[in-house]
Amino acid sequence: MFESFTLPERVCFHPGPGQLPLCELSSPAGRAVISLQGAQVLSYTPTGQPDLLWVSPLSLYQQGKSIRGGIPVCWPWFGDHAEDADKPAHGFARNALWQVRSSFADDEKTHIQLGLTESATTEGLWPTPFDLTLDIELGTTLKLTLTTRNTGPHSVVITEALHTYFSVSGTDKIQIEGLKDCRYRDKLEGFAVKPQQEELTPTPPLDRVYDHAESNLRLIDNGLGRVITIDKRSSESTIVWNPGQAVAATIEDIGAEASTRYICIESGNALQNAVSIPPDTCHALVMELTSTPLSVD
Repeated sequence: MFESFTLPERVCFHPGPGQLPLCELSSPAGRAVISLQGAQVLSYTPTGQPDLLWVSPLSLYQQGKSIRGGIPVCWPWFGDHAEDADKPAHGFARNALWQVRSSFADDEKTHIQLGLTESATTEGLWPTPFDLTLDIELGTTLKLTLTTRNTGPHSVVITEALHTYFSVSGTDKIQIEGLKDCRYRDKLEGFAVKPQQEELTPTPPLDRVYDHAESNLRLIDNGLGRVITIDKRSSESTIVWNPGQAVAATIEDIGAEASTRYICIESGNALQNAVSIPPDTCHALVMELTSTPLSVD
């Protein structure tokens, strides 16, 4: 099924937990694992470094259900559907089986493109023609480009996010730089608008959507001694989420203890930063991750 996209020592396919199809990318500088269900990156390990991504040990690997962790693709809406609470949270892309469209490699990088188009299933949820691709490029960084092409006759409005779960030594040992002087909408307080007056030292529970937050970010982990740089483009929202131990204890695929080992920092366009796409045009959301050692002065 995937023979034409397999590249010796660079791109391979195999069944994973729950028999979900996985793709493994390798380059001279690292390794990544992707679930074809949801086009969901589950692991990114630069050579000689620990994984940048967190996947819950309690994850449910089931057909039609997003895996808890990695980088779920939230599309064509972020959060709850604005008009119909019965529709799946965060859209349908993260639960759908994507198709492999291309793969290639050179001396430095390995690349794969996954795609999703309208079907009988999606038309019942979002009756709009579309072509959605995720390009995953593995080199000295991990670069994701989520491209929405409106193939229908009318403009469409989307919200979206690359819902990244970063692995951390502990939520009490990290800082997030790049959000100072932004404003955010606090979901835990009815989306009240608040200012971010200092760089963020997260204290769960928190669920925030930062408006007009286009700047690149740095996740500083004092416990692991590393800095993850999040370079994002065509992303005007940054979402920061961790439910805290009490709520995580009630979520079957997280658990209280595990909740301290990740922080979600999501690159996207949500709420007031929704994107309008005219017919036969594209919008591309880009996120690139780099890991470097934490300098100690």
